[in-house]
Formats: sequence, C-alpha cells, structure tokens
Amino acid sequence: MSTETNQDLLKDFKQATYEEWRTAAEALLKGAPFEKRMLTKTPEGIVLQPIYRQEDVAELNTSVCAPGEGNFARGADASGYLGNAWEIAQEQPYGDPQTFNTALLKDLDAGQSAVNTLLDAASQLGLDPDQAEDSQVGECGLSLSSLADLKVAFSGLKADFLPVYFQSGCAGLSTEALFAAWLKDEGLKLSEVKGGLNMDPYGVLAARGKLPASLDSLLDELALLVKYNAKNAPDFSAAGISGIPYHGAGASATEELASVLSTGVAYLREMDKRGISVDEAASQVRFTLSIGGNFFMEIAKFKVARMLWAKIVKELGGSESACRMVIHARTGMANKTQLDPYVNMLRGTTEAFSAVVGGASSICVGCFDETVRMPDDFSRRIARNLQVILQEECELTHVIDPAGGSWYIDSLTSELSKKAWECFQELEAEGGILASLKGGKWQAKLAETRSAKETALAQRRSSLIGTNQYPNLEEKPLVAEVFTTDAFKAKVREAAKAARSAKDCDCAKAAFAKVSDDEKVDFLIGKIEDGATIGCITKLFRADAVEEVLEAPLPSWRLAQNYEALRMAASEYCAKTGSAPKIFLSNLGPLKKHKIRADFTRSFFAAGGFECQYGEGIEDVDTGVKEFLDSGARIAVICGTDPDYVEKVPALAAALKKAAPEMKLLLAGFPGDNLETFKEAGLDDYIFVKSNNYEVNKSHLEWLGVL
Repeated sequence: MSTETNQDLLKDFKQATYEEWRTAAEALLKGAPFEKRMLTKTPEGIVLQPIYRQEDVAELNTSVCAPGEGNFARGADASGYLGNAWEIAQEQPYGDPQTFNTALLKDLDAGQSAVNTLLDAASQLGLDPDQAEDSQVGECGLSLSSLADLKVAFSGLKADFLPVYFQSGCAGLSTEALFAAWLKDEGLKLSEVKGGLNMDPYGVLAARGKLPASLDSLLDELALLVKYNAKNAPDFSAAGISGIPYHGAGASATEELASVLSTGVAYLREMDKRGISVDEAASQVRFTLSIGGNFFMEIAKFKVARMLWAKIVKELGGSESACRMVIHARTGMANKTQLDPYVNMLRGTTEAFSAVVGGASSICVGCFDETVRMPDDFSRRIARNLQVILQEECELTHVIDPAGGSWYIDSLTSELSKKAWECFQELEAEGGILASLKGGKWQAKLAETRSAKETALAQRRSSLIGTNQYPNLEEKPLVAEVFTTDAFKAKVREAAKAARSAKDCDCAKAAFAKVSDDEKVDFLIGKIEDGATIGCITKLFRADAVEEVLEAPLPSWRLAQNYEALRMAASEYCAKTGSAPKIFLSNLGPLKKHKIRADFTRSFFAAGGFECQYGEGIEDVDTGVKEFLDSGARIAVICGTDPDYVEKVPALAAALKKAAPEMKLLLAGFPGDNLETFKEAGLDDYIFVKSNNYEVNKSHLEWLGVL
C-alpha cells in the first residue's frame, strides 16, 4: 500500500511564485495593460484580483473564529446546517384565502419547510378590503380581514411543527392578534410556535412613501409587540428589517448592508427610548436580505451582515446571544427579466446557492415568471425544488461552512466589510436612514448606482442573457393571468363591511384605552375571537392617526426594463405592420470575411428587436445596391474586414446613398483614420464593442417611428 503524501507527489515540481505567474499572464496579454484586463471593479468599489493567495488573508479576521463564535462571519450557529437545515420558506402570493391554502398545503407536502405568508397591501396597512384602494386588495398577497379568512387560509396547517412567518408591513398588532386567535382555536399557544411578524415600518415608508400613521406611533405599536413576545413568545419575533426595497432601487451590496444596519441601529435606539433593552430588542428582529446575481459578492454580503451587526449590538451593550443575526434571504427582482424568462430559473439557482454558502437561516426563491404573472403549480414547483435539490442532492446540509478557507471569499468579505462600514458611517453621519431618506440624499446615492448599472448594461460591459446578449426574437412572451378578480374583491369587501358593522368599535375603543400596555395584545386577541375585523381593531389604536409621507419613495426597478421597453415597441410595430423593424447587412466578400462582424451586428441590434437580413456577400457595388433596395429595409450595416472597408466602403456608401438618400448607413467596426473619408462617402455612423448598445438601438427605433 502506497504511503506517498501530497508533498511527495509535488517534490519534482517547482513552486511557482506570483511574480512568475504574472509575467506569464502579461505575455499572453500581448501588450494589453494587466490592470485593465485582469482586474475587475465592482459596483461596491472593490477591485477583484485575478488570483488570491494565502498571503492575502494572513492579516484578516474573517475566518479566525469557528462558526457560531466571535464575529459570526462563519455562521450564527456552531453546527451550521448539520444541526438545522435552512428553512425553505417559499411565498404563495395569492389574495384568495382558499387559493392560498391549496397552494400552501401542496407546497408543504412537496418539500417546503416553513410558512411564509405575504399579506396584501391592505392587510399590511391594517385596513379591511372595503377601506382600501382597489389595487391594494388581494394583489400579490393574502387578503385578510377576519378570523374566518385565516381559518380558510391556514386550514390543515400544523403550526406546532412548522415555523410561520408573516410579512405584516405596518400591521404587526392586528396580524399577531389574528394569528394568536387562530392558534387558540387550534388548541395551541403563541408560546409554542416559531416564526415572526416582520413588522417593518421603516421598510414600508422607504418603499411606499407613505405610512398609515406616524412613524413614532407605529414604533409604539412595535414596542408593545416586542415586550409581549419577548415575555410570552420568545421564538416568534416581532420586528423585521428588510434590504429588499434598497436592492430593488439599485443598491450595491455595500449600500444594502448600510441600509439595513442603519435601520437596525434606529430600531434599537427607538426601542431603548421605550424601555426595551438591547438584548430584548435584538432578539426580536429578523433581517431580510436580497440575493443578487454576483455569486461571490452575495456570499460575502451574508457574512459581512453578521459581522457588522454583531459589532453594533456588542457596542450597544448586547450579550453574545443578542449579537447573532437571523437572516432570511429572498432572491432579488433587480436582475430578473420578462424576456427569456426561463433564464430566471438559472439565476435563481445560483442565487439560492450563494445564500446557502453565505449561511442564511431561511430562503425564498422567487418564481421564474414573477415579473410577468402570478405563479402556477409549475413555476412554484421549480422554485421550491431548487432548494430541495441543494439540500437533498447537493448535500449542502452536510457541511458547516462551505466557504471556509477560501482565500478569495475571505479577502472579499474583508474588503466588503470595510466598504459597508464606511457607507454605514456616512449614512449615520447624515442622521441615519430616516433622515437621509427624508432629505433625499440616500435616494440620490442609489440613483447613481442604478444609473451606473444601466450604463454598464447598455455598453454591454455587463450582461443579462436574453436581454442585451443572445436575445431570442422568436420567443413567445408569457401570458399574464388574472388571479385576483373583481368578483373576489367585491366579495371580500362586502364580507368585511358586514362583519365590521356587527361590532361596536367605538365601545371597544373606550375599553381599549383603559387597558394597560401589558394587556393590550391579549385584549386585541379577544376582540378578534369575538368577530372583530382587522380594520376594526386597527382603529382602536389608530383612530386619530395622521399619515406620514416620504416625498420621494424608492423606485421598484429592474435592470432589464429599458431594453424590455424597446422590445415591446418593436413587437407592437411588428403586430401593426406585419414585420419587425428591419436592418439589412451589406456583407462584403465571402462568408469567412464578413461572418464575425455580421454576427456581432445581428446580436447588437436584436437587443432592440430588430430583424437583421443577411446579404449574400457583395462582390460589386451594383449588386450591393440592388440587394438593399430589394430587402425593403431603411437601415443598412456594412460588414467585412478592415482591408475590404478601405477598398470598397467609399464606393458602396456613395451608391447606396444615391439610390436611397433617406436611408441610414452604418459600419460594423471602428473605422479609425478612415472615418472622415467614409462619412464623406455617405456613412452615417458605426458600431463596435464600445458602442452604447441601448442608445444606438433606441435612436434607430425612434428614427423608424417605432418608438
């Protein structure tokens, strides 16, 4: 039996140095600058190196502690997923309680391991359906107004076996009262279940630009819940802090981290004002972070979030247990597309993987078609099974810290933590997240990041497959289906109105005012059991509420939306005229001479919905002119080699312009010193790898009258 070690096997090979590797790399670059070709700058301002070494992490503290210890970079629990796998917490975003229940039970039977109840806008604001705007009822979330609604939605659910989470927005009190009343009806107690309310007035204000009451009064409500749950239901957290509104407005990883950390500090300070200790407050908060498309950056983001939150809580006097951050991860919408939507399945796969490696406590993978329509059984199944495969087939639950020991990830984590802390400190210097939002400074900062991402996409320095790279003009768009019908909205409005009119809310208000703070939650639970609606009990503590308004709420943004507008216009033009906007490729010479630039041109303009017609390979000017005129196109792009351009473009351009003076004539490739000569002959413009793909497509669609 051989006893050779790895060292023995390598003894005949010389250890290469970094300097030797770089010399070899520079030789392959053939004079191109190493820093320009081999280094990558991210939206976070971090410069990624092409190779990482042990020396890069010698002075870092990102992996010096074991999982569950120290700064928690390697995880909040010592056993990682060996002790408890992450929770598969998918959403069922249906308004109708019966539809929600059918989907929920089906998904729980097929691998989902936590209930993640997304409420509709009306319920998140504490309104009954008849008190809310039409767009707030049943859209992208469960419509609840009474205990009867929740009984339908949760029929068959065993809450003592599964964590139950709500996305309650501003309606934490009414949601807890409703849920606790349902539990009592099931013979359970709130103290026996795990989950949380995720009440997040800061996030609602940032995203919606409006709160149903002042922020101070909503924080008073949250403080009631924190005190009550810390004492009576320690495993059912009251507060949520979400980075999704910031990610959805274009934030980088550093900016999303700074946003949630500043919100967390504000939350702890506000709870302290109301007599709640750091330990109690920190134990009652659950963070939600988006998952973006940069695989390694997202892994680092989860690690950094735990590190910096532990630092903050410790500085504020919290115990080691209070320093542990609980993170729910949700795939972001910013990089999801309506075009070529099945690619979203692939994006969701890598994003879920990065959240797992980063150590998330629970994960929701958005359905591939969520940018277009409500999910059906198929799209929910695919999204759910992404996580099931990661647990069951990839065996990621068998490893405590999959990224442990990676020089790259440790280096990236260290860099990101510095950048995020600087960004957080800048935000705090402005007075914190709320002051910055009210002053418009944070919106402006995110707008800059958003614009930079759009520019990188437009210049094709970054890619969205199916959008600015490899677009598929033959695809059939997904058909949006209506799940929340007008009939449903009318039914729930009438039911809520009838239930509320049967109760004396004014009498209940007088009784509520006499109840001590320690008894208010139990009082509300009793009223729900007695048949009161959410709208009715909300009025008990918000009867004189005055809305709080944020002048400039964060936009809900997707990176692909500008391109999608071009493609939509091109599609409508095709439906109207019978053909897509056309571009004729005036190809010079045989295939081998024009193919590379012709293919580049076709891909370049397909991003805007153009149909490129290939010429046969022009050998003489007259043939070239005839082919263009026969094509019916009004735009032509000359494609060939640089030597052929010098020889043939002047004559061909002059002839084309003479035959069709109103045409647009472009060249594929950078003309260099020949530009003026070509322009004099009739060339209008040129495209090459550094062209702004979006602006060029947009300007030519406008010229054709498509836009």
